[in-house]
Amino acid sequence: LGMGKVSMWLLWTTLLLVLPLGGLGPPLCPREPFYFLVAITKMLENKNDGSLYTPDNLLVCPAETLRCFRLELSVIGFEEGPSVGIVVFRLQRLLDTLGSRLWVTGQGPCPPCEGHPQRPVPLFLAKLLELLQGTCAQELPSA
Repeated sequence: LGMGKVSMWLLWTTLLLVLPLGGLGPPLCPREPFYFLVAITKMLENKNDGSLYTPDNLLVCPAETLRCFRLELSVIGFEEGPSVGIVVFRLQRLLDTLGSRLWVTGQGPCPPCEGHPQRPVPLFLAKLLELLQGTCAQELPSA
């Protein structure tokens, strides 16, 4: 109950902080993944009480971490039906594009997706948001 409200607050706050930063525009930090993440969170309010494999350390094996989030998003799309599935699919395409521009693979032994702990869906979405925020922060020019 409270977890969903906290996640929505976090997502909206982030969205409001990212939008004014014009220097984050395409291609390094597109706004669309944030829009779709917020849309999925809103669509799942009070609906999904499942859990998903959620990487805790977002700095270790970033390409594989992003791939795990992408795979687990498929579970949400499958379980919630076509309306959510379409939004999930579009977010996955954006994550593919973002990942191919920012990260390389082969950073050592990386755990499989199933090796990560299962977390409630709102926490999973919050961690994905954290990953997107970290990506954008790394690309900001220093003042």
